Amino acid sequence: MSFKTKHLKNQIGPYFIAEIGINHNGIVELAKKMIEESKNAGADAVKFQKREIRNLVDPNTVIETPTGYLSKSENDIPDENKAFGTWTYPDSRLEFDDKTYRDLMAFSKNLDLDFIVSPWEEKSVDFLVENEAKVIKVASIDAINYQFIEYISSKNIPTIVSTGMCSYDQLIVTHDIFKKNNCPMIFLHCTSAYPCPIEDKNLSVMNVMKSLFGEDIGFSGHGTGIEGTMAAVALGASVVEKHVTLSRKMSGPDQNASLEFSEFKRLVELSNNVVKSMGSSHKKLKDSELTLKSILEKKFITTKKLNMGETIDENSIRTVVTSNKNGISPENFYKIQSYRAKSIIEKDTILSFDDLELIHED
Repeated sequence: MSFKTKHLKNQIGPYFIAEIGINHNGIVELAKKMIEESKNAGADAVKFQKREIRNLVDPNTVIETPTGYLSKSENDIPDENKAFGTWTYPDSRLEFDDKTYRDLMAFSKNLDLDFIVSPWEEKSVDFLVENEAKVIKVASIDAINYQFIEYISSKNIPTIVSTGMCSYDQLIVTHDIFKKNNCPMIFLHCTSAYPCPIEDKNLSVMNVMKSLFGEDIGFSGHGTGIEGTMAAVALGASVVEKHVTLSRKMSGPDQNASLEFSEFKRLVELSNNVVKSMGSSHKKLKDSELTLKSILEKKFITTKKLNMGETIDENSIRTVVTSNKNGISPENFYKIQSYRAKSIIEKDTILSFDDLELIHED
């Protein structure tokens, strides 16, 4: 049974996580609006990030005063945006307190949305354990932070792990830690670039990871398009995470590497159609093909008069398009040559097995 089916949601299509992250810009009302928009767009879960800054940062480091304008709404668009990588980190303006997180958890639950958090240090992990988190998400930067992975996996809460910036050998160690601690987990393939260029998606590694770990692999996308995610779904991604925003024009660290909700909704719809189109591995005639088959399928007709007892061979038959429903279809070309005429059959007769009898060798 897959991680998605056992620990998230039993459904045919992918489990979609709307990564709100820090795109709420530290405003609770925006966070709730984004949760509602996530639900309307078809998400199964919303995801946030949680940091206790004093536990996260070197105690000898002076924490900088955050800089850069943070939009207060989707209509609050500044003339200039700071480039990705130039924002102050960590930015205390983007962090909610524990009470607010509990409020957002309840708000999401009322909308039938799972509430997922990426904890960035141990105290935030403890908060999730205390509040009975359904699942924990590990950011790519911590996928090979083995001490932290040991701590998280010891809590035995199903865990989703992004794999940007990691090699196969490194991820084998991570996987072994979860296995040792009997903690369910799933890897999400991703490239940690914001936004990620299409040529860096590197989706071919998903099949390698499936083979390497013998488990489902998901996808975490950071691009502003949907092509990469669509391809990942076609490759079997059972869990999909995408950053979302009310507007890419808003000012904030991750806004311009996110999908707007109309785009996210379209992605969910198309991805579910991709899964439907994959169907099963069993190849057979589909009901939807019967109409064309009935119009175009050819049947065997005699090319000459056949005497009683005359064996059918390739020179005595050919195929033609016909409305005769009782004719013999072309797939029986080899089989029909084991038959002979029961009686005289005139030229240009659509053959039926009722006209023939099996040759019995003495």
